[in-house]
Amino acid sequence: MTKHYEKYITTLNAGEDILNTYRDLRRAFQREGWTEKDLEKPPYYPSDIMRNFQRFSDLQTKLFFELKSFFPDIDYNEFVDYLRNKLKEINLEIPLENGDNKRRNNWDEDFE
Repeated sequence: MTKHYEKYITTLNAGEDILNTYRDLRRAFQREGWTEKDLEKPPYYPSDIMRNFQRFSDLQTKLFFELKSFFPDIDYNEFVDYLRNKLKEINLEIPLENGDNKRRNNWDEDFE
């Protein structure tokens, strides 16, 4: 069952900036040739990655408090889980070198 805040996000594309910023991050990780393991402890910190990481964090916080103003009962962990599921889709769309997230085929819409 879709939660009210999920419908709000979907209907108003409220999370689109977050998702686009995350896509930019994944493309930068690809450009650097990083693996999923490298994300745990990056070997270095390019300025565009740091800038987008900060932007992502700011957008996430802003969206949560926007949602909280309309849906006071929203739980932060629940929000993060919802967002994490959306980000997994992008991980499949933009896999990293030697990463764990590879599509089995082009038609597979099931996400792990």
